[in-house]
Amino acid sequence: MTWLRDYSVQAFESDQLREKPNHIDLLAAGLCGEVGSVLAEIKKQQREMAAYPRDYDRLRDEVGDVLWYLTRLTDVFAPTELETPEALLGQSPSGGTPDERTNGIDLLVAFDLGAAAGRLLESRTEPVSAVVAIRDAWRALSRLIRVRDLSLQEIADRNLAKTQSRWPMKSKRRHHGLFDDDDREEEKLPRTLTVEFRRLPAKDGGSETAILRCNNLNFGDRLTDNISEPDHYRFHDIFHFAFAVHLGWSPVMRSLLKCKRKSKPKVDEAEDGGRATITEEAVSAIVFNRAKSLNFYDGLDQVDYDLLKTIQEFVRGYEVESIPLWQWELAILEGFRIFRALRNHNGGTVDLNLNERTMRYTAPK
Repeated sequence: MTWLRDYSVQAFESDQLREKPNHIDLLAAGLCGEVGSVLAEIKKQQREMAAYPRDYDRLRDEVGDVLWYLTRLTDVFAPTELETPEALLGQSPSGGTPDERTNGIDLLVAFDLGAAAGRLLESRTEPVSAVVAIRDAWRALSRLIRVRDLSLQEIADRNLAKTQSRWPMKSKRRHHGLFDDDDREEEKLPRTLTVEFRRLPAKDGGSETAILRCNNLNFGDRLTDNISEPDHYRFHDIFHFAFAVHLGWSPVMRSLLKCKRKSKPKVDEAEDGGRATITEEAVSAIVFNRAKSLNFYDGLDQVDYDLLKTIQEFVRGYEVESIPLWQWELAILEGFRIFRALRNHNGGTVDLNLNERTMRYTAPK
């Protein structure tokens, strides 16, 4: 099973924790947390029974995270163990018997995995005891894989794809191509665009309003914050522009700029239609609500992983689902960089360049 050793190397490269002084503590805590997620997933399936969507992809992803942490801890405490992965995984055939796949056996096996992870957490400062706990964890993981009739190599491949989507080496970062590169010129998102966010003062006790202008023409709706406590959401169209620049995707902007892909009826309906537009607006609102509690990402250089995973699940089925998570993170951080400037100056001008993937802000005079 040379793939396990290859997986170990790539897991090392994606380890964002290894420069931390409490590296081992974080790995041990991460393993316990991910085992808890596996237990929660199995519990939900048994509690809800037929009413719960048996999303084995979700379970595979949770098991994949366990695999990642266990592999990293093995590399830290007992790197030579990976020379004989068969000894770690045992010789158990995959598949399991019908009895093993029912009657809650998988939950009991997951308990064994959790117990081993707990012992590892307790013995993380004692290398000999830690190695014993690691072996126990591998055996429990092996049995869980068998009972649920999963493929560990497939799980490893899924996990690597996920980590590369989120934390690729900077030298390997390449933006996904623009989705409309091969479409008619009039159906492409504009490759360069200058947009003014103009403030309209409040009248008769009303709310402040923002409007978009391009080439001395107004376009789109006049927007207020639409909330009791003002939060400058009236400038939220900047997020749609950020999605267009950094993801090559924005059904909202296609509608505003009249560049839907009408020559491709199926694409026009599925990717540029009302449902896709609502999805984009929902993503914008979800991210905005999270950002409010973080001072709109001021001084931060990352977006939390759970939010990125939520977005990825939300856009499943649309062309943008192929965009890696790091690219989503860049679009969000850049969108809020410009948003903070618009908020601070109550408007301004933004130059967009989809070819260069850049956004440049100019304050109002």
